[in-house]
Formats: sequence, structure tokens, C-alpha cells
Amino acid sequence: MLLPLAGLLLVVALDAALAYRHWPMVLAGLIDEPGHLVTAALLLAALLPWRGRAIAPWALAGSVLLDVDHVPLYWFWPGIAAEGGGRPVTHSLITAAVLLAGAAALTRWRIPLVGLAVGVLLHQLRDLASGPGVPLLFPWTEAWVRVSERSYLAVVAVAAVIATVRIARAVSAARSG
Repeated sequence: MLLPLAGLLLVVALDAALAYRHWPMVLAGLIDEPGHLVTAALLLAALLPWRGRAIAPWALAGSVLLDVDHVPLYWFWPGIAAEGGGRPVTHSLITAAVLLAGAAALTRWRIPLVGLAVGVLLHQLRDLASGPGVPLLFPWTEAWVRVSERSYLAVVAVAAVIATVRIARAVSAARSG
């Protein structure tokens, strides 16, 4: 039952490690990716209805796979970053929209594509509070959207509490039934 609260502490510890010093890009990524995964897991545990849990593995995958778009950015295609920041333009809502359009068109792939879209959105939630933010509305505008780290941590903390309550209720119901 305390797993969500441990996840919250992990997110706080990872953010503290990232803020402690300037890490080389690869190390910063290795520190940040677990933060994306735990953030996604906490929000899914708090908000995803039990009947929707089929998308959870895909959402968790999408919450970290979005950063694959950094490979071309740093290695051979620096032009894919939106102006004014260091994140690729695929860190915008258009990526989730394309995945959802694919889910609508390809019913056989609906669950994986919806899950990946949810994961992309959860990834962006964490990115909103770090670095330059996210080019959320690219290509319509290259404005970067950012929220405070406190706001992000507040959302994660509320998700951890809700997830803990949901787990406690499920355990209680299992014991009594």
C-alpha cells in the first residue's frame, strides 16, 4: 500500500539529483527516465479505471519512449528542435494526436496506440516542469509552455495519495470479500 508514496519519494530524489549539478546529457537522461516512468505509474494508478488497465503497459512504455526523439536531435538532425528550446518538436500535442488518429483508424492497434498516446501526455507533464518546458502547441506556435516544479510535484503528490487510497480500498475489499 505504501508503494505510491515510495514512488513520490523516488521522484523527489531524482529531481533533487538532477538539480544538484549539471550532469552530462547521457547521465541526466538516465536519472530523468525513471522519473518519467514513476510519474506515469502514479498517475495511472490514481486515475485509470480498472477496466482501462489494458492500456497501462503501453502508457508506461510511451512515457519513456518519447525521448527516443532526442537521438536524431543530438546526433544528426538538430533542426527538429522547436525554436527556443532543447526538446524536439515531437514533444508537442501533435504526437499524441497522431497516435490517437491511428487508434481511430486502426482498430486492431487501438489499445497500444491509445496507451502510447496517454504515455506521451504523461511524459509531457513531467517535461512541463523541467528545462525550457514543452513546445506543446507546435506547429501552430513555437511558444514553450512551462509550469513550476512545485506544481508538478503537487500533482504527483496528489496522485500518490489517491493511488494509495485506491490500493487500500482494493486490499480491504479483497480481505472482506
